[in-house]
Amino acid sequence: MKEFGFYNNGGEAVMLNEQIEVTTDENAHFLVSNSPKLKADIIAPEIDFYLKNSSEETLEKAKNTLMLYEARATCFDLAKDIDYEKKVGKNVIVVSNGGRENLARILKDNGYKVIELTHIEVKFVYGAVGELSVIVLREDGEFEIECDFLLAQNAREYMLKQSGCIEIDGKKDDEILEFLNAHTPNYPYKSFITYDSTICQYHERRHEICGRCAEVCPSVAILKEDETKHLVFSHIDCVDCGECVSVCPSGSIDYSPIPRSAFIEVAKLYKDKIALILPRNSDFETLDISLPKNVVPFAIQGEKFLSQTHFLTLLQETGANIIFYSNARFKGTAMAIDIVNQIYELKFKKTAVLVAKNKDQLKDALSKAEFIEGSKYSISEYALPKREIFAKRLEFLVGNENLGAIYTDEPIRYGYVSINQDTCTLCASCVGACNVNALIADKKDNSIKFNPSICTACGYCELSCAEKDTIKLNVGKVELEPKFFTYNELARDELFKCIECGKEFATKKAVEKIATLMTPHFSGQPDKIKTLYCCSDCKAKVMVKAQLEAARRGEIYE
Repeated sequence: MKEFGFYNNGGEAVMLNEQIEVTTDENAHFLVSNSPKLKADIIAPEIDFYLKNSSEETLEKAKNTLMLYEARATCFDLAKDIDYEKKVGKNVIVVSNGGRENLARILKDNGYKVIELTHIEVKFVYGAVGELSVIVLREDGEFEIECDFLLAQNAREYMLKQSGCIEIDGKKDDEILEFLNAHTPNYPYKSFITYDSTICQYHERRHEICGRCAEVCPSVAILKEDETKHLVFSHIDCVDCGECVSVCPSGSIDYSPIPRSAFIEVAKLYKDKIALILPRNSDFETLDISLPKNVVPFAIQGEKFLSQTHFLTLLQETGANIIFYSNARFKGTAMAIDIVNQIYELKFKKTAVLVAKNKDQLKDALSKAEFIEGSKYSISEYALPKREIFAKRLEFLVGNENLGAIYTDEPIRYGYVSINQDTCTLCASCVGACNVNALIADKKDNSIKFNPSICTACGYCELSCAEKDTIKLNVGKVELEPKFFTYNELARDELFKCIECGKEFATKKAVEKIATLMTPHFSGQPDKIKTLYCCSDCKAKVMVKAQLEAARRGEIYE
C-alpha cells in the first residue's frame, strides 16, 4: 500500500509534492486519497476543497497540500478507535402511517422478513441492532416483537436512540436497501471514545456529582449505573457526535479518531497557518469561496468533541485566529468557544474563535482572521490531563498580569475551594476525594493546598468533609492572575507529639477533637484518657501496662 494518492478530478495539471502520487488507477491502494475514486483507508475531501479555493502561490499550495495529507496520516497513526462487527439477521420492522408499502415489497423481494406497523401500534423500542425489541400495542393487550432493524418514517425521538433504528423519511427505497445490504449479515461499528475511570467524576463516588456525558448522549451509548456509580458504554449505539468528550470535566473521556495526543501533533503542523475547522457534516465540499493566503482547512470527523483545551492548543500552536465553520448545535463546544473568547478579549482585545454558520458568515470570518501577536506558544502535552494542558497554556497568556475575570457555567465549570481553618482538623478526607490533584496534603508544612486551575468544581471535597460548614466551593468565576495556577495554602496545623515517646503522629487539632469527644466516656479511667494523646505504639503499651497492674491488684480491667 502506498501512502498518498491524488485522483485528478478536473483533469487540469496540478503541481504537488513528489510524495503524492497522481494517478487514475482505481485499483491502486493508498493510505490517504483526495477522492473515493481511489482505494484508500482515508478519504480527505478537504484536499480538493483547498486546491480549488486557495489563493496561495503554486509552490506554497503544494506544501500545504502535503501538510493536509500528513495531518490525516497522523490522525490515522495515533487514533485509538477499534473496528468491530456484529452478526445480524434480516428481520425488519417498518413503522409508518402509510406510503412505504413499496419499500416493504422491495425488502421482501431481497430476502428480508418485513412486518409493517403504524406509529400508534408502537409503544417503545429497546435493545441494539440485531436484537431490537419492539413493544406493540393491540386491542387485546401488548406484546414484544424482536427484529434486527427498525425503519421509521417520521420517527419519534425514543425510536432513534438505539443502533439499528433508522429514520427513513426523505430516503429513497433503493438507498435504504443499499444501507441494509451493506450492514448485513455483518454490522460494522467502531469505538469512538476511550475512557479512564481513575479521573472520572462519576465513577464509584458515594454521591452523584457528575454524569454530564450520559446527560448529553443522544443515544443509549452511555448510561449511568446509579447503584454502583459505574458508567456503562455501548459502542455499537454510539452515533459519533463526540459531545461527551467536550463536556467531560476531567478528560476521562477522549475522542478515539483524534485523541488529544493526535490533536497536538496535527496542531503543530499548522504552525503559522490560520486553521479553518471543517466538520464532516458541513457542506464544504461544494462550497465555492476564496481562501486567503495562510488559511488552510482543518478537517475533523465531528465538531462536538472540541473542548476549551483543543481550541487553546490550536490557537497557540498556530499563533492565529481559528475559523470554525459549523451550524450544528453543541453545548460543551459552545461553552468552550465562549471561554477562550473571553480570555482573548481580555488579553488581546480580539476574538479567538470566529464562528461561521453559513457562507456569508464564513466570508466575513475569512476577512477578519489574522495572526495574533503574543498568542503563539508551544508545549509538550505528553501524559498531561485535559485540565492541566489548558492550565499550562493559559498560564503563559496570563504571565505576571491580572487580566480580570472570566465566567463559566454548565457544562464546563471552574471553582474555588475555601476552608475554615478554625474547624478543619486536616484529616485530609477532602484530598482523598479529589482525583484530579487540585487539593493536596503537603507533609512538609502540614498543610492542605489548592490549585484552582485544575479544579473541576465537582464538589466532592465538600461532600466528603466530616466537619460541618468547613469546606465551601464557589463556582463560576475565574480570576486570571498568577496565583490561579499555583497551589495556595488553605489550612495548616502543627503536629502533635506523643506524650510518651515524643513522636509526631497526628495534627494537634485532630488529637484535641478526638480527646474532647472521648474524654467524657473515659471518666475515672486515666489510663484510657492518656492513650488519647499517644501514638499507636505507645497507646498499646499504655493499655497493656494498665491491664497488668489491674491483674496484679486482683482487679478486672475494663
